[in-house]
Amino acid sequence: MYKIPDTLDEDIARFGLLAGGYRDGQVGAVQFKAFRVPMGIYEQRKDDVYMIRIRATGGVITPEQLLRVIDIARRHGSDLLHITTRQEIQIQNLLLEEIEPILRELKAVGLSAKGGGGNTVRNILVSEGSGIFREEVFDATPHAMALTTRLIAEPDSYLLPRKMKIAFSSDDRQIDYAAINDLGFVAKIRDGKRGFRVYAGGGGGSSPSVGWLLFEFIPESELFAVAGALKKMFSEHGNRKNKHKARLRYIFYKLGEEATLRLIREYCDEARKTVPPFVPEAPVAEALPVVYTPPADITVDSGYPLWKKRYVTAQKQDGYSSVLAPFALGNLPLDNQTRMDAVKKWLHFVAQFGQHTLRFTTTQNIRLRNIPDIALPELYLLLKEAATDIHVPLLANNIVSCTGADTCRLGVALSKGLAAAIRKELMNGSLDTDRLSDVRIHISGCPNSCGQQLWADIGFAGKILRNDRIYPGYQVYLAANRAETPRMAAPVGSINARDVPKFVVKMLTAFLEVQDAYPSLTAWLETEGKARALQLIAEYEKVPDFADDKNYYFDWGAETVFSVIGRGAAECSAGLFDMIDLDLNCINEHRKALETETDRQEINSRLYDVIYSSSRMLLVTRGAEPKTTADAFNMFLKSFIEFGLVDSRYRSIVETARDARRTADFIARRDEIYALADAVTELYKNMDDSLQFKNGKTEEEQKPKTEKRFKDLRGVLCPMNFVQTKILLAAMKFGEDLEIWLDDGQPIANVPGSVRGEGHEVLEQIRTGEYWKVVIRKR
Repeated sequence: MYKIPDTLDEDIARFGLLAGGYRDGQVGAVQFKAFRVPMGIYEQRKDDVYMIRIRATGGVITPEQLLRVIDIARRHGSDLLHITTRQEIQIQNLLLEEIEPILRELKAVGLSAKGGGGNTVRNILVSEGSGIFREEVFDATPHAMALTTRLIAEPDSYLLPRKMKIAFSSDDRQIDYAAINDLGFVAKIRDGKRGFRVYAGGGGGSSPSVGWLLFEFIPESELFAVAGALKKMFSEHGNRKNKHKARLRYIFYKLGEEATLRLIREYCDEARKTVPPFVPEAPVAEALPVVYTPPADITVDSGYPLWKKRYVTAQKQDGYSSVLAPFALGNLPLDNQTRMDAVKKWLHFVAQFGQHTLRFTTTQNIRLRNIPDIALPELYLLLKEAATDIHVPLLANNIVSCTGADTCRLGVALSKGLAAAIRKELMNGSLDTDRLSDVRIHISGCPNSCGQQLWADIGFAGKILRNDRIYPGYQVYLAANRAETPRMAAPVGSINARDVPKFVVKMLTAFLEVQDAYPSLTAWLETEGKARALQLIAEYEKVPDFADDKNYYFDWGAETVFSVIGRGAAECSAGLFDMIDLDLNCINEHRKALETETDRQEINSRLYDVIYSSSRMLLVTRGAEPKTTADAFNMFLKSFIEFGLVDSRYRSIVETARDARRTADFIARRDEIYALADAVTELYKNMDDSLQFKNGKTEEEQKPKTEKRFKDLRGVLCPMNFVQTKILLAAMKFGEDLEIWLDDGQPIANVPGSVRGEGHEVLEQIRTGEYWKVVIRKR
């Protein structure tokens, strides 16, 4: 398992303080959101209802841990666990006051939600059969675990321009998700040495792309160096001002393929000089074979042979098998006591075969591993008792869907409702679904790619369609190639939501009629299949009027007519820079209101608010966290006016606002206040991707008046102490020294290592009484 970051106790405590302040009205929603989302805590579509996304590298979780997650969730009021397409598990439908104790209880069993959202290094994917399938090159799970442990301990992993996704494939013939993540590693052996082919810049969502080939081969020893180099390059060159163009691939779009690959390789060359090599640990000795004696009276029914054919795969370890335990749409409801007792029963049964027996899959199921063949009959009966849909064809259980508009604030369509409708259509028809067990059908409730619709044989993304009124629809995607030459599914047209299940069945029926003539469904979809899809889309184009058939205007599973009311802002993009937008919007709103305001007291109050928002707006880029309004003004004076980033002629108006607050007369100084707001806004527009400002002054002019480079960071918690250190170093010249003072404990344990990880040199690290003096040389 990955190692829990040392700062987690402090992080949970801080979350508790912020949550309490938010409930009491003392902490703003944006400030609270900026901290809770990188902690893996999202607000669901219903206000004040939350979910926790638990990190599970490669989907790995022990039976004991999953049993504890079930107990923790139920005790704290959750009625649903949900397996995600990134091999994680979510505890859904929680009240805010339950979150902090849940985080502490998860930590006690070796689990963490930190990094589950926001602009962070997200959960790392690994092929679900890594370590057990015969076709693999080697097991990449230890590499993913070690990389997770390293990255989640580094403060800058939580301060990226946007999320960073990483995936490992252990089979070089099935690149799969390694091709569509920001960083992908594909297992490879060259001259008897283990290593990886490396891809960079892949991703779905807007302007999607498969990854660019970064290295044909790196030895496994360079794993940390390459991952760290890409993260650093992304941090320094990613777009921090436009979250819609902030993913790594946009650097490729901006600079071009050749220049971007060259830039990444330069970062890799530097990282190889300082970053320690990855050294594989000795493999954990799993208790194989396990002594197991089946009950003498065990008897299976007639469904056992078909279940075994559909859901059981022989492992490369002789005498052992892998079993797929299906969960429709990734959901594990907690509100049925009988079913939960049955689920716990098979989890306890599996636990006897060791800790390495469970993995969440990207198809939102659970893959059981290292099951002795002689234990399969008993396991079959236990899974059947738990009602895990083991008699449903594999195709129906492999339909992937994001949460959609049921719970997601960005969702357009009810993707889970559509998935259930497709599933029902497949099961109730005469289609020979066992000939289609490898087919992937993926659904997202909006154009984002949480349901991985671009990585499917047949994919759908929710959208709004209209005639004389709006109705739910989907963009259709066909023919992703997940093998050696990766290619995303291509859009072929739009279709109303009501006819999607019939569309799917007709497409698969047409394929089965000619299946023997094509090597795969993908090959058919690229040619004859695409033509058939376009024909069907045209047939379903005309939607009846509302008066003739209201069903087309209701989404699948909805009880009311389709509407986008309640659709909100995405939680995924939450981060420190949302706070900038909050103040910028306040400035603009106050200035617009002042155009027509006539009440002098109201005018004066709004002008004060413009000064305050202008002063606070960019403090986050300096790593400053004001606790009072006076703090905000003083920090602005020190970090922007004294530093020369904002003209000193504005000192007087800021000091007046600080000292007199709303009692001063600001009306006569309206033009001066507007000029201050314009100056700060212009400074923000000219901020580069490494948080440095281009205001026309030389680097020497931007230096503090004092010659000594020094910062007292005592009392500043992780990761803000590292943020402030990083910003100071960014403004310095090569070879200059910076002295910082740090508290004992987590600050001294983390900051020097993070500084070294950035490529700088730590010259001194000396304890002085109750704090530490650290001297850093910029490199």
